[in-house]
Amino acid sequence: MATSPTSKKSIYIVLPIGFLLLTAVGFMVGDSIPRQAAAPKDPQQLVSRLSEYRLPDTMSFCGERMPLEIPDVRERMEQSFYIEMSDAQIILDLKRSAKYFPYIDQKLRDMNLPSDLKYLAVAESALRNLVSSRQAAGIWQFTDDTARRYGLIVNGYVDERFNFHKATDAAMRYLSDLYTSFGSWSLAAAAYNMGSGGVRASLNYQMVNSYYSLYLNDETSRFVFRIVALKQIMSHYKMYGFDLNPSDFYAPPETKLVVVTHIPDLASWARQEGSSYKEIKYLNPWIIERSLPSGTWAIEVPKYAQPVVFTLSSPVITDTADSSDSDQLAAKTVDYRVKRGDSLESIADRFGVSVRDIVEWNDLGTRRYVRIGEKLRIILPTDNSDE
Repeated sequence: MATSPTSKKSIYIVLPIGFLLLTAVGFMVGDSIPRQAAAPKDPQQLVSRLSEYRLPDTMSFCGERMPLEIPDVRERMEQSFYIEMSDAQIILDLKRSAKYFPYIDQKLRDMNLPSDLKYLAVAESALRNLVSSRQAAGIWQFTDDTARRYGLIVNGYVDERFNFHKATDAAMRYLSDLYTSFGSWSLAAAAYNMGSGGVRASLNYQMVNSYYSLYLNDETSRFVFRIVALKQIMSHYKMYGFDLNPSDFYAPPETKLVVVTHIPDLASWARQEGSSYKEIKYLNPWIIERSLPSGTWAIEVPKYAQPVVFTLSSPVITDTADSSDSDQLAAKTVDYRVKRGDSLESIADRFGVSVRDIVEWNDLGTRRYVRIGEKLRIILPTDNSDE
C-alpha cells in the first residue's frame, strides 16, 4: 500500500516523540525499582569476615586473667570484641597509635607500669582531643578537678588536658595511685572511668572485691572489656585482616621546644618563629586563646622552623650635602613594652619616628593597633650634634 507524503511526515514526527516517551518511562520505572549490588564473583565474600574470628582461649589485662568461664563475662567480652572490630574505627586507631604510643610506652617503662595501659587512652578517646558530655577533655579524658589535682593548668588561656605529654605524665601518676588504692588494675581502670568514689561505694555495697563480680553502669561495666578487645585487635591487626603497611601509619611530627614567658599575639609570634598560626595550634592544642599570659611556657614548633631575622634599616638621611658624614650617625635600638592607653601614633610621637617605621620594623603588616604588654622594636639615630 502506497504511503502519502503527508503520512511520511507524520511518521517522521511521531517516531522520535515516541522514542523519547519510552526512554522517559524507562528511566522512571528504573528509578522506582530498588537496584541490587552485583553479586560477588566469589561466594565466600558473602560470609561476614567477623564470623571467622573467635576469642582466644585466655585473655588478660595488665597480667590479670579475665574469667571467660563466667557466662556474662564471655558474652560481654565477645560483644566488645566484635564492636571494636569496626573497620573504619580500628584502622584510624591503628594509624594514630604511631603518633602517641612511642611516648606512652616510654613513660610506662620509666614508671614500671604495665604496657596494656596505653590501650586505655584508645578506649577513652580513640586518641583524639575530645571533650565529653561530662566535660572530660583530651586524649586521657581528664575532668578539670582531677587535672588540677595532678598538676595540669586549666584556665581561660591554657588547658593542659590537651597537652599530650603533660597529660600522659599525669595519667600515669593517676593510674598508679588508683592501683595502689584498689590493688587491681581492672578496678583501677574502672575507677579511672567512673571515679574512685563510685567504684569504692559499689564494692562495699555489693560486698565483692573483683571488677568482674561488680554490677556497674553500662559504660564502666564495658570499659575494661573494650580495653582488652582493643589490645587484642591492635596487637594482632594483620591476623584480623587489616592489611596496613608501615607507611600507612601517621608519623609523629618532628618538633622542637621554644620556651617563652609571654606571647601577646600568637599569630605574630608564630610568624616570627618561621611557622604559622595553624601549625602552632595543631602542635599545641592546649593554647586556648590567641595569647599567653606571663609564665613559663614550652611551645612545640616544627623542627624545620627558623626564627625570621628582620633586617632593620637605619634612619634615612635626606640631607645629601652632609651625606659624607652619615657614618657619624649610629643606629640605636629600643625595645618598648606597650602600656595601657598607648597607640601607634602616641608611641611614634614619643620617639620621634613615624608610624610607618614602627609597622615596618615590627612586621605588623596591615595592623594599625597595639596590644598591652606587646614589645615593639624602635630604631633611633644617636644624637651627635653636641660633639
